Amino acid sequence: MARDQASLPPGVVDAPQQTWMVPAINVLLVRDMLKAENVSEFELLRGTGTSPRDIQSNDALLTFDQVTSIMANAARLTRTPGLGLIIGSRESLSDWGTLGYALLSCTTIGEAIRTILKFHQTAASMVEIFLIQEGNLAILDLCPPKPLHAALPLILEEHLVATKKLLELLAERTLPIVQLNLGYDRPDYHRLYQRFFDCPVLFSSSRHQLIFDASFLEQPISRSNSFGAKLAQQVCNEQLARQIHVTEFITQVRNLILLTGNDFPSAEQIAAKLNISSRTLRNRLKHHGTSFQALLDATRKQLSCSYLSSTRLPIDDIARLLNFSDRSNFRRAFKAWVGITPGEYRQQQLHQQG
Repeated sequence: MARDQASLPPGVVDAPQQTWMVPAINVLLVRDMLKAENVSEFELLRGTGTSPRDIQSNDALLTFDQVTSIMANAARLTRTPGLGLIIGSRESLSDWGTLGYALLSCTTIGEAIRTILKFHQTAASMVEIFLIQEGNLAILDLCPPKPLHAALPLILEEHLVATKKLLELLAERTLPIVQLNLGYDRPDYHRLYQRFFDCPVLFSSSRHQLIFDASFLEQPISRSNSFGAKLAQQVCNEQLARQIHVTEFITQVRNLILLTGNDFPSAEQIAAKLNISSRTLRNRLKHHGTSFQALLDATRKQLSCSYLSSTRLPIDDIARLLNFSDRSNFRRAFKAWVGITPGEYRQQQLHQQG
């Protein structure tokens, strides 16, 4: 059955939302924590559109929405109060990857924070970060680019504690926090925040902000060296460019797959639309750690999830739209992709929506 843009389910083609790719490091940290609680990887990834092979290394790239779904599952499955606080406190400098080395090479905390603002996406950040100075106060303002829903507390807890710990490691002194503002309701375990931040905490705020004494920005970093900083920032630039480049090219290919008028196209058809050879297309995808068949499967998975959650189409019709010969083949493929059957996924989405 041919497909055109008007027939696609809501929210499938949305390039801006596809451009924030997230390294899998924090997902792996969460996975390991939940394993200690006897929560399986299958349960953690259920309904997220990811599989264990998608998170085999720290630098594997996931979409923003995939990470949000995984973290929401973690928040629901964990029996550990303040899971994000604990994960952030256990992170080491190495968990920041190349950015951690770049920060060690800065001369002051202010320079380190400005480096974080520039390269935070390379360290699996799920928020935009802004530095505001008001008199003798410095404010780190954290703004998620998209709603994080049930994952919001866990993600912000991890980000804030990990950042505080890193800044104190660099400065070799305690971060002089004045107040912490958080834009979500006070959790049952709210007293844990005092243990990790030792400052007044305002919940249900209009912003997510870590407020501290601005003099801390001038704190020197003793292990600084300018050559190391230049080299590390060059590597961070390359990594950030890779994340953006991978996203742009793969998103372009996936959008062409979605918008083609010939059901699910061949590599040759997509290569022709990109004005490159099919060999070049396959080589570029291989260089980015994927393949044309993997993108076809990912697109069918994305479409199936969107049809199931955003329309009332019968499952038999969805199977035909996605070029499956029958409902049973679609059911097997969907369960392999997502971990649950199409019917179970639709019920799960209906429950979450209301």
